[in-house]
Amino acid sequence: MDRTRGNSLVGILVAVAVLILAVLFFTTGGKFMGGQAAERADGKGETIIGKGIYRGKDATCMSNIQQLRGAISIATDQVENTFPQELEETKIGAQFYSCPVGGERYEYDPTTGTVKCPHKGHEKY
Repeated sequence: MDRTRGNSLVGILVAVAVLILAVLFFTTGGKFMGGQAAERADGKGETIIGKGIYRGKDATCMSNIQQLRGAISIATDQVENTFPQELEETKIGAQFYSCPVGGERYEYDPTTGTVKCPHKGHEKY
């Protein structure tokens, strides 16, 4: 009897077990094995994939704020040293005026020209 061709029952069972473990790991964030997944300050993204998506949105928020700070610097009147009164005066686009994670509008202080994100966990941006 030639055993070099085809799949064995043991090989198929191992493959199914690996698939089940992978699904459990990615849908529960590794908690089923006693692991502790790092919690976000805003509580979003419970799975590993979800946390990865929100880390990407966090990076987008940080980039938006950097773009806004640059646009504010450009829109600042250098002679009188006055900042724009509203973010819309920067004219960089509506997608840059709010946080991509929570949708909150960025907080802007026209007296100092500072902009920050009010979303929980984004205080350091």
